[in-house]
Amino acid sequence: MSRRLLPRLSVFALLGAILAAPLPAASQTKNVEWTSGSPGGAWFTQTTGVSTLVMEAVPGVNIRVVPGGGKDNPSRIQAGLSQIGMGIDFLSAAALKGEEPYKQKHDKLRTLGSSGVDVYYMVYVPVEEKRSLAELLSDPKLTIGVTSQATSEHLTLQRALEFYGNSFAKIRQGGGKVVISAYGELIQGFNDNQFDILWTAGEIPSGLASQIIDGRRKVKFVSFSDALQKNLTDKYGYSTGVIKAGTFPELQSSDISVSAMGNLYLVSADLPDDFVYAMTKAIISNRPRLANIYQAMSRYDPATAWKMQPVPLHPGAEKAFREGGFMK
Repeated sequence: MSRRLLPRLSVFALLGAILAAPLPAASQTKNVEWTSGSPGGAWFTQTTGVSTLVMEAVPGVNIRVVPGGGKDNPSRIQAGLSQIGMGIDFLSAAALKGEEPYKQKHDKLRTLGSSGVDVYYMVYVPVEEKRSLAELLSDPKLTIGVTSQATSEHLTLQRALEFYGNSFAKIRQGGGKVVISAYGELIQGFNDNQFDILWTAGEIPSGLASQIIDGRRKVKFVSFSDALQKNLTDKYGYSTGVIKAGTFPELQSSDISVSAMGNLYLVSADLPDDFVYAMTKAIISNRPRLANIYQAMSRYDPATAWKMQPVPLHPGAEKAFREGGFMK
């Protein structure tokens, strides 16, 4: 080989080594998708705000928030369509194990822990309605509104109907109606008397409840039966909760007993540790700003957030919690 060519080849070799070297995590993670909830709902507001905090903390990273739902978000992360998502405790656990409603194990699911928000099923009926929820859900002429198939509300309504021997198909065959749409359209349809039950889930305080209270229709909450709550808890892992009397004076005159769930941040195991570390640290260090994004997020506490692990804690998140002294 000619000695004259050696310097030139060395330059190319050096350039190749530079190009092959791993990029910093921020460079690897320039464009990230965060799957949230139904447009107009609490999750969409929360993720939009928190993603801004993260982008401020990790310059050069762009997070795109897209609609999603508690049922479908784990599968979007598993498939690599989204890298971050809002999750629900019992559905995340089911997805990891590949249990119903999921058909395979979602082994890429990791978490940053709890978002600090507990969610209660909130079912609205007209004030003049005298029947119990059990009687209503047993009625094949029921008219009801619910969010899309991607959401936990949709799945939970299907499970509740099944418990009472009913289904979407039976309702439609029996002359009833199931309206499936986003929150904004559902509230408008409910106020226009297009259906008589609005099936939702919400936090305390709830922006959705405030919108309904301000609407034209006079409505109230209705409780879940003990039997339905036990079925959802024993069979699927739901929690139970009570909306205390006086929480929403316009909607209740007593305690409302319902099924409930915990919310958490889901991330892909494929996200670099240092990006997830920076994301978790941004959420922890910006706790005072969380209430300005969504009031219910004021309950976020890093000392307990990491303990919600229906799926494993991401190593980057663990580092942030340990470094902050919240996890021993």
